[in-house]
Amino acid sequence: MKSWIKLAMAGSLGLVLWGSITSAHAAKKVALPEYPQQRIFTFKAKGTKVYSYPRAAYAKSTVLGTDKSTTKQWTVDKVVKINGKRYVRLAKVTAKTLPHGTAVPNPSKANTTLVGGYVALSQLKFHQQISKLTSMKKTAYWTPNTNNDFWNMPKKTLGATAANHYGHSYGYRTLYAIQSLTTTSKKQYLYFETAAGKAVGWLPVSAVIKGTYPNLLHRELTRDLSVTTATTTVDQAGHVKVGVATANGSVQRVVLLQQDSQTAIYDFQAGKAVKLTTRNAHGKVVSTQAFTQKTKNLNIKAHADFDIQGYRYTVKVTPTGSVSVLSTGGWIA
Repeated sequence: MKSWIKLAMAGSLGLVLWGSITSAHAAKKVALPEYPQQRIFTFKAKGTKVYSYPRAAYAKSTVLGTDKSTTKQWTVDKVVKINGKRYVRLAKVTAKTLPHGTAVPNPSKANTTLVGGYVALSQLKFHQQISKLTSMKKTAYWTPNTNNDFWNMPKKTLGATAANHYGHSYGYRTLYAIQSLTTTSKKQYLYFETAAGKAVGWLPVSAVIKGTYPNLLHRELTRDLSVTTATTTVDQAGHVKVGVATANGSVQRVVLLQQDSQTAIYDFQAGKAVKLTTRNAHGKVVSTQAFTQKTKNLNIKAHADFDIQGYRYTVKVTPTGSVSVLSTGGWIA
């Protein structure tokens, strides 16, 4: 319980009530609802009776069932206090994801198991999920891909959590972290807003890169070169692009920006590509190898893949830097 006292103190230093607004120009900040609401619990003992309403207040309340597990997790969506004792209404723990495909679940069978009801809070064991929740100085980060959806709270840190924005809705741009959260299992998350102060949601720290969104193509096209650059979009939705660096009318370097913010860098000598370097989103070298261009033009394979479909392209770059993009098919689930 001491940990929750610390969280309450943090609230007095900058957190606000769950879902309220700090100012007209700031995103909604997140704070935990008052304990025990939305916390995670298990039953202390099997066979505990669950009622339609606490018997202490209504002697004829119905027994809805008995628990059969001390490991199944529950949450609390209502608290009542009767004669100084707290009773809670149980609800299922839910973590709702956003749809990412065409699969339709089979109709669920009629549920004959316990799905909720009232018990005394003292009959439940609390399982702490969050060890630290704090406000932080507004800090810029960017998303190198769209693999992670944003959540209203990190998955299952509270009793009811849900993904609220697709990753692609805010991918490849600068967002601003205003809160941080650490779970008891040491996982770290950041809560983001846009530059305009619109609330977005939580992402794992591992899903973002600190700093403002860079011009990745320009970074690699001009690395150790003084050149003129031009950019062509291959797939707008996939954020796939190709850049060409030229000097004195001939190509010096071609860079393919891929969907995961990796770059494939082709360095030229005497009008042909001779080296291929792959760098990750941070700009760190992943691999480097000699490259043999067997045709007059450099032909690069590119692709953009989404939940249920993907597209394939061939990008042609001439010795003078002209670029053409040919769609070569794709796939669909």
